[in-house]
Amino acid sequence: MEYSPPQESFRFATLDLVISDEVDKAKIVQAMQTELLGWIARYPIPLMVSAFDATGNLIYLDSIKECNSLIGFLPKGQQAVNSSWRLLKNEELPDDALNRDHLKKVYSDIPFRTNEDIECESKKYTRMLLSIRWFFFFWAIIVPLTVLVLDKLNVWVGWMVFAFSLWKIVVEILKQMGKWKKSQRQLDKENEKLEMHHHHYHCQKNPQAFLRLRSENFEREEREHTRKEAESLKHKS
Repeated sequence: MEYSPPQESFRFATLDLVISDEVDKAKIVQAMQTELLGWIARYPIPLMVSAFDATGNLIYLDSIKECNSLIGFLPKGQQAVNSSWRLLKNEELPDDALNRDHLKKVYSDIPFRTNEDIECESKKYTRMLLSIRWFFFFWAIIVPLTVLVLDKLNVWVGWMVFAFSLWKIVVEILKQMGKWKKSQRQLDKENEKLEMHHHHYHCQKNPQAFLRLRSENFEREEREHTRKEAESLKHKS
């Protein structure tokens, strides 16, 4: 069982039940309903409950329910949970999960980090990188320049040191000005970050599709794992 608080801009939390044995679907439905009520009583935030088998595949309940997931919430001013076996539209759900201050109160017993905490840590990390950058700047420019002045009287050694030091100074200045061409590794890393942000954006726009994609990934990984085990046993025999 895995409970996940709502991600930013999501209107509901998620609860994944793992059914390790062969169980009648009616009992799975009953377990989902029981867990929905229990978790909403503990954390009164709209909740979507889904069931997965031991291999990570979504358990399909379409033979007895019109939807494979159960979603419920506690209407304002009411004691009874409103649950439904269908994917609700955003306007049908309360906006409690969109209020970050409200979520802090609801999940006060769970350790968490706010955006402000993350931003503060990011600033500390940036300051640390800046200190390291200036440290290398000192060794890459000041020290070579000092060596340049001290050794320039020696004709051959002085000119070699002068050329090398001057080259390092020019390279470092270009880097500081942002005009030094980035390596392919740096470009690949930036593209990877852009793809991650793009993926996260679309997951927030369509959480139901994200749930299906996650289920398909679990199934594909499990099939690949089973195939590798089978090949390993075949080689051993």
